Amino acid sequence: MNNPTQDGHSIDTFANYNDNIDVHYSSGIANNAFYLLAEGGTHRLGGVVTGIGRSAAEHIFYRALSVYMAPSETFSQARADTTQAAADLFGAGSQQVISVGQAWSAVGVQ
Repeated sequence: MNNPTQDGHSIDTFANYNDNIDVHYSSGIANNAFYLLAEGGTHRLGGVVTGIGRSAAEHIFYRALSVYMAPSETFSQARADTTQAAADLFGAGSQQVISVGQAWSAVGVQ
């Protein structure tokens, strides 16, 4: 999750996404956003993220998946849904909400 491109096929930034890419390879974008959210750090192309820990990141993504996300979800909708889930769980102005935005921005999802 920290380097999806290591397998030689997956992508880790939205700039490399296109509609024809296999979903397993494009999942590297969300995987890397989750990793950065949990652990913190800098994306290889830039973008610093303040990590919030694995437990908080898991709770945010689980809530987004179980309450907000739909099968036809776009990356920008996933950003909005995880932001809302973080606000639900930790408050609208919390570090967790800020870090969710940082993580998605780091992987190029606005």
